Amino acid sequence: MPDAGARRTAHPITLTDGTSTRTREVTPDDLGPVQALHRRCSPGSRALRYHSGKPELSVAGWRLLTDPERGTTLVTTTAQRMDHIIAMTNVMRTDRQGVGEFAVLIEDAWQSKGLGTALAAHAADVARRDGHHTLTAAVAAGNAPMLHVLERLDAPPVHAGGPVLDIHIPL
Repeated sequence: MPDAGARRTAHPITLTDGTSTRTREVTPDDLGPVQALHRRCSPGSRALRYHSGKPELSVAGWRLLTDPERGTTLVTTTAQRMDHIIAMTNVMRTDRQGVGEFAVLIEDAWQSKGLGTALAAHAADVARRDGHHTLTAAVAAGNAPMLHVLERLDAPPVHAGGPVLDIHIPL
């Protein structure tokens, strides 16, 4: 496993419109900017991420997402505004050995620019680094953009059997 310094290195992503972004592991000081991200996201975007209209993270929820024993949380900023978080990605451990759970929240204004696809690919790399052989995602059956992102990770085809699909992606 890489040392802590290597884990903190920002991962560059260039969007389809040419904008440069940086993705890095979260720090406890990111709570305020992450809460601001949640407030800027529409209730629909938050509902697709959390399966509810959660307006912001609770302090307890934040502690879970920032606990390295529970997994890895990443935040994405533009290269020009490192204090303005535009996305949060989670690769969390599950109760199944080697299976990590993937989720992402992208600010509405930054969607449809290739960021979700790039963050999913980066999350797969993080999952492998963390020892996972499979990523799982709970996705609303009507969340076509996320289903498309997961297809790009070679997710097996899923057939809607309910409102939320449990997708497993071998790494």
